[in-house]
Amino acid sequence: MTTILTENGSKFFSRFDQDSSLFPLDNRLLSKLCPQDVVVISGSPGSGKTELLYHWIAKCILPASPCNGLDQRVILFDNDLRFDLFRFVKILERKLRYSQATSGISTNASKNSLFIDERLKLLDIFNCSDFDEFVCSLRYLEVTRPKKYVLMVDGITSFYWSTKMRNPFGSSMTQDCVSVMTALLRNVSRSCGMPVLLTRRKLDSSSGNGRTKLPVAWRNLVTKQLQLVCNGITEKSTDVIVEDVASGVKFQCGITSSGWKINIPNAANS
Repeated sequence: MTTILTENGSKFFSRFDQDSSLFPLDNRLLSKLCPQDVVVISGSPGSGKTELLYHWIAKCILPASPCNGLDQRVILFDNDLRFDLFRFVKILERKLRYSQATSGISTNASKNSLFIDERLKLLDIFNCSDFDEFVCSLRYLEVTRPKKYVLMVDGITSFYWSTKMRNPFGSSMTQDCVSVMTALLRNVSRSCGMPVLLTRRKLDSSSGNGRTKLPVAWRNLVTKQLQLVCNGITEKSTDVIVEDVASGVKFQCGITSSGWKINIPNAANS
């Protein structure tokens, strides 16, 4: 017997609107990414978190033609002070040359340099030395509400322990500080109407359920989680496994001189 599924007009248009509002940053690692999603990328040092941000920043600031980019502004908080501008420019250059080659466009070093300079104007980098500076910067974004941008934070918990150690009132006050940061991130995400991408140290799974030690407000903020694990280093690349924490789906990726690569779209779970 054949079962026919039906839906009325309102359900159809609701589903259509949801599909059309997706943010096409990365259709493999972040499929069905919505404009107000908050994504956390976790992993041990050296697992490739910053390199993945390079990849996504390039995707955002490069134009649709010929680079298949999004032509979108990015605001980056470099809390871990790991952002290497020279490395990032090299990645942009290689992506541009590859796009030109596949599109049959002749390359010109001088024009490419000017082109990259213009693209870099879409990237604003904030370097914060402590938690107070970070919160003040988020408040500034909340109040000024600049034009649409994608917010990225490399090292969202960089100031957690320093704040905890200098706090004479113990963990409750530290959790209050994290709650303030969480509320600001939520407000900024809603006001800019764009995804927020955050990196942090590896998730604490000592309790067996993969939950973090951060407050409930933080866990309620996060909508997607990716976990990165370094899977070996060769002469030409660093192999990285990216796992979608919610679904358990894993992707085999690599970091080369050209940047981030997805080697196998959907690797078997191990």
